[in-house]
Amino acid sequence: MNKRMDNRKTFGGIFTALLTPMHENGDIDYISLARLVDHQIEQGIHGFYVGGSTGEGFILTNEERQQVLEAVVKAAAGRVIIIAHVGNISTRESIKLAKHAELQGVDAISAVVPFYYKVTMKEIREHYEAIMAAVSLPMIVYHYPGATGVSLSLEFYEQMSRNPQCIGVKFTSLNLFEMQQIRMRCREDFLIYNGHDEVYTAGAFVGADGAIGSTFNMMPGLFTKMYELIHSEEQPSKESLQMMQAEANKVIAHMIQFDVIAYEKHILYLQGVLSTPTVRQPLKQFTEEECERIEAYFAQNEVLGRFSYTANSQG
Repeated sequence: MNKRMDNRKTFGGIFTALLTPMHENGDIDYISLARLVDHQIEQGIHGFYVGGSTGEGFILTNEERQQVLEAVVKAAAGRVIIIAHVGNISTRESIKLAKHAELQGVDAISAVVPFYYKVTMKEIREHYEAIMAAVSLPMIVYHYPGATGVSLSLEFYEQMSRNPQCIGVKFTSLNLFEMQQIRMRCREDFLIYNGHDEVYTAGAFVGADGAIGSTFNMMPGLFTKMYELIHSEEQPSKESLQMMQAEANKVIAHMIQFDVIAYEKHILYLQGVLSTPTVRQPLKQFTEEECERIEAYFAQNEVLGRFSYTANSQG
């Protein structure tokens, strides 16, 4: 029990799946990245998940992924937990990224399951075992069947949880029954991170120890407040949690009418955090009409305005 509490104390919480700001020419904007990191920490975020799908990790070169991680580590300056996503369909490339992450002093690594090629649960498990054997960092499995097409079995989770180096899973699925079954079948200190922000409160009550989310970039304080209420010693108000989740879901419902990463970058641009809303090809570039629709929504949405950099920061 004590070990589980230690894991929850260290790695529980709200982790932003960090976006990667870019200049108009597609190069990485490190000034905006540092500003984003500072703004998130000021809003009470507990840590960052760096180099994942939200960060356009599979569109960046491995060298750029390493440079982005280095920049985030420098900007965070030890103030929050950093989880480096090192996933690649190549085990060898994942190991290279993991070794680099360890040299940067991150707190944990994570890796999406190998995708595209049809491999069995055995090969997937061996993929993770090879990465873990190359470093001493804790590992968090990244389960995202909607993007990878790979569904992991409950037996897979049980086997992975027997390895003390594998401390949990980033569970990006709406199947909360499956999440609850993982909670029941894996070792007591195996952590679960809710991955779909629109069901965060439901996931927390099913058994999630925290969340790693994309929309936390736009409205970090809303989710940290929900986390604090859920994990407070006092019984949280059901109505308050429902209201805050509804506020978040109102934004999410508007966002999913557009491309998600481009939308979030545009909101952060309007909030004064990013210098440009640029995404890298082949991601969608918004038309002028789409930009106007997003800007009109931003102007009337109190939640998104609440977390503007210009409204909350001195510099």
